[in-house]
Amino acid sequence: MNRIRAFSLLLILLATFGLAACEEEQSTVMNRRDGKAPPGAGQTGEVCVLVRNRAPFTITGRVQLKTRERTSFRLARNGRTKICLVGTLFGGDTVSLVLTNFMTLPLFSCYVRFDQSIDVYARPHPDGGWLYNAPCS
Repeated sequence: MNRIRAFSLLLILLATFGLAACEEEQSTVMNRRDGKAPPGAGQTGEVCVLVRNRAPFTITGRVQLKTRERTSFRLARNGRTKICLVGTLFGGDTVSLVLTNFMTLPLFSCYVRFDQSIDVYARPHPDGGWLYNAPCS
């Protein structure tokens, strides 16, 4: 009788641990979506950033400044573009990078320093879709 109780308790603990591990894993595979800009003041003037597509397909997105100036881009696989805007940067001298789908709905967003190239990567997600990555601050 005690063995049955011990075995039942063990099964309950394993099931609980397994569910917790699954929930934790799902939360770490989400694409990044930064809501708040970095604190502080950014410099004002002309800003140029280089965006390079390292994903195995065409990507679309936009680069935006704190003063709302923005430029959209569409880059083929291994493509690159230099984007120049005049305005004020976000805190930490960053620009907002937003990757979108073909209907311009955001898939990934983050803040990136303007003085480095923005390399966008994508890898397949095991459950379908893609996970994006960029050099976010």
